[in-house]
Amino acid sequence: MDPSSSPEPKPEPKPEPKPEPKSAFRGDLEGLRAVAVILVLLYHAQIPGFGGGYVGVDVFFVLSGFLITGILLRERSSSGRISLPGFYARRARRILPAAALVLVVTVIAAALFMPPLSVPDTTRDAAAAALYVSNIRFALQATDYLASQQAASPILHYWSLGVEEQFYVFWPAIVLIVCRGGGSIGRRIGITALVISAVSLVAAIWMTDANAPWAFFSLPTRAWELGIGAVLSVSGAWLVRIPARVAAAVGWIGLAGVGAAGVILNDATPFPGTAALLPTLGAALVIVAGFNPGFVLAPARLLGTAIPRYIGRISYSLYLWHWPLLVIPAAAAGAPLPMTERVALVGVAFVASALSQRFIEDPIRHGRFVGVRPSRNLAMAGVLTVSVAIFSTGLGMAVAAPTVAATSTTSYATDQAAVDEIVDTAIAGTSGGAGAAGLPQTVDRPVPAALRPSVAKARSLLPAPYTDGCHLSTGPVYSPSCTYGKVNGAHTIVLFGDSHAAQWWPALQNLALKRGWRFISYTKSACGPADVPLFNTGLKRIYTECQTWRDNMVTQIASLHPDVVVVSGAGTELFAHPDGTLYSATDAPAAYRAGLATTLESLSHATPNVVLLGDTPATQYDVPVCLSAHPGSILACSTPVDQALREPWREATAGAAQDAGVTYIDPTFWVCSSSPCPPTVGDFLIYRDIQHLTPTFAVALATRLGSALPGFPHGSGSNGSPKPSRAPSPSIPPSALTDASSIRPAGRRRVR
Repeated sequence: MDPSSSPEPKPEPKPEPKPEPKSAFRGDLEGLRAVAVILVLLYHAQIPGFGGGYVGVDVFFVLSGFLITGILLRERSSSGRISLPGFYARRARRILPAAALVLVVTVIAAALFMPPLSVPDTTRDAAAAALYVSNIRFALQATDYLASQQAASPILHYWSLGVEEQFYVFWPAIVLIVCRGGGSIGRRIGITALVISAVSLVAAIWMTDANAPWAFFSLPTRAWELGIGAVLSVSGAWLVRIPARVAAAVGWIGLAGVGAAGVILNDATPFPGTAALLPTLGAALVIVAGFNPGFVLAPARLLGTAIPRYIGRISYSLYLWHWPLLVIPAAAAGAPLPMTERVALVGVAFVASALSQRFIEDPIRHGRFVGVRPSRNLAMAGVLTVSVAIFSTGLGMAVAAPTVAATSTTSYATDQAAVDEIVDTAIAGTSGGAGAAGLPQTVDRPVPAALRPSVAKARSLLPAPYTDGCHLSTGPVYSPSCTYGKVNGAHTIVLFGDSHAAQWWPALQNLALKRGWRFISYTKSACGPADVPLFNTGLKRIYTECQTWRDNMVTQIASLHPDVVVVSGAGTELFAHPDGTLYSATDAPAAYRAGLATTLESLSHATPNVVLLGDTPATQYDVPVCLSAHPGSILACSTPVDQALREPWREATAGAAQDAGVTYIDPTFWVCSSSPCPPTVGDFLIYRDIQHLTPTFAVALATRLGSALPGFPHGSGSNGSPKPSRAPSPSIPPSALTDASSIRPAGRRRVR
């Protein structure tokens, strides 16, 4: 090489470290995006071994904080100012077109292929996503026990875009404020980001234990991940000094941390909390290593190769497309998809993403369609946002209207005797031949036009304790004084348990009013009566509030000295040992039996009549949603008897009553009167969702329940004369009659 043409550079004095003024494209960051999105795909496609693949989103957050802060600082360095309109216009060109396209396609596909009753919720989710608040909507749904039981929304993945878009609103304004005045701008921004990150991390750790859904979905508890990226962005002048070999080692450690998080963590891991430190700091180390990728074995070199970079370039579209492609076909099929189909749909997502990136993202991002003027871009963003929100909402209303009209109901029979006759006749009239468990065969038929309640209204019809604050959510540990029936009645009956107990509130209220009882209800979501620790999937930890509430209510019930206590609840495979490890599926029923017997024994000291009301049969469908998709066939939404009865749990429940020497009532064949277990009985809709009875059907069973309850006078009817409770119709199959009205002797055996 000629020295005259390539002079040796003279050494320059070392400047004060400051953010790099020019943008140096880093292919390794595209490759890191590829790692992040592949982890998410593996998780959502339910590929075994990647239960923590959701941490890919945490990697995206760190990258966003790093890149956005760098963009802002480079603009400040080159022009001496930061233009918020210009920044928002660039973000709009980058994010909104693909996001809007996927939203529109998703809601149209939902309207065409998903059960009609699911479509309005999906379109409302889409409207929230278009308005950048989907993360808030999903946090609210996740903390609502009933809403959290619904099938996953095909818009659910937009929650992370909501977090990032909210970050885009606040962080540039903070940077603009911090940049005012003299001194080291990078240092001030770094300190600001560190303070925000520290506060956010503390909030995330606390909130993960206190309210995991809000910790997961909200910007304040995710800001620390974005903040770490921001700190790295202002630290480039220091980070480039790391020796190449050290940088390579740091990068491999970081990449291993991200991969380990994707494998080690799972849905039961409390998250974000401290668990999010592993993927977040891992991503940060990979970014740090990329400042000096000179070593031949540096991870930045691998990440910067063609294939990872290409996947990284389409990662945004790939993230948008893959989730609705997985969710909508499963919702249309009414069952989980096999792995081969899930993998094939991920392949379809790659094709859709490549096309979206080539023909939508790039042209608009570079201004070929709308130009680069901020005013025009912001106008486009506003029109697009409002249009998608209006379109989504309108489509949901249009799809819901025929469902509501097709399932409108006639007036209900108000005379209990007439209702009893309808139910008895329906149960006796479903026979079409011998079926499983000695039950008659369920005869297929269309959904009744006068279904009680309609599928459109079923989900919104809840027992009164849900609306008056007497049925507790996960947080409270002491129930308010909630008295129903005849408040000054001479006899007191108490209902105690979880939401599967609360589903019987309408029947007991009906009986209490007719018999002049004082009726007190103590129920709490996902908190059954069995004295066994529970793991709460929403909180992602042991449900300590449940144990405290249960102990408090047993004490409270004892102080009332009630005439009868009706106890009910669901068995679950989420029972845990004191150390937090879950019981195995085979051991859980035995733990449930022992814990339930303990509670029943404690209650038996307070009243001569403790009644254990068994759980209702399970259903494999969200019944109103399923029936909306299959109005011509109730069999399409029926559940095989062996799945519905959950025999190990049914036997454990009966065993607990026997161990404690209390009355046991098994309602199984009131609900599942034929095989397979039908979603309707006569004109009555049995389930309001995937597991709870409709209040209408519960009231229809009031007479049967009243006949089985011990220790209570029937009281007076409205005319002052005794109103005896009618026994179940003899037309019920003998096996059903025996189980449904079985009453244990009143004598008690102490459980030690």
